[in-house]
Amino acid sequence: MIDKKDAKILQLLQEDGRMPWVELGERVNLSASACQRRVQALLDRGVIEGIAARTNPAALGYEIEAYVSVHVERQDVGRAKKFRNVIQKYPEVQTCHMMSGEVDYLLRVVAPDLKSYGRFVEEKILAMPGVKDASSSIVLDRIKTSSLALP
Repeated sequence: MIDKKDAKILQLLQEDGRMPWVELGERVNLSASACQRRVQALLDRGVIEGIAARTNPAALGYEIEAYVSVHVERQDVGRAKKFRNVIQKYPEVQTCHMMSGEVDYLLRVVAPDLKSYGRFVEEKILAMPGVKDASSSIVLDRIKTSSLALP
């Protein structure tokens, strides 16, 4: 668990990851160096996985954002491991989660347009050994995107 100061630091960094140490310290009533040590400790413990710019795919030319449900052959553990290794190499795949229930993997995929998205699914995902099926849900509008700390 984290204390109230660390929770406040997380909240502030998630709102503005470029906040200077001095300002961060002022907002949580700590010195800049104390804030820096706390952030480093949160990184070391894996609470913070990294600090990065959050981007808008459409502004970068990726008009299509989709979630792809992938079903793989469950009897072949080797193929499932290969799927996980290969999927990490595709820059179109922004996230990949192994799921419980009916879907084996859920991918978030971006592409410049519908045609290139269709090619990616057909030539990369469905052509992968062990993949039985994949179905897509295209994002029509982003309502909420957040990486804020848990409530």
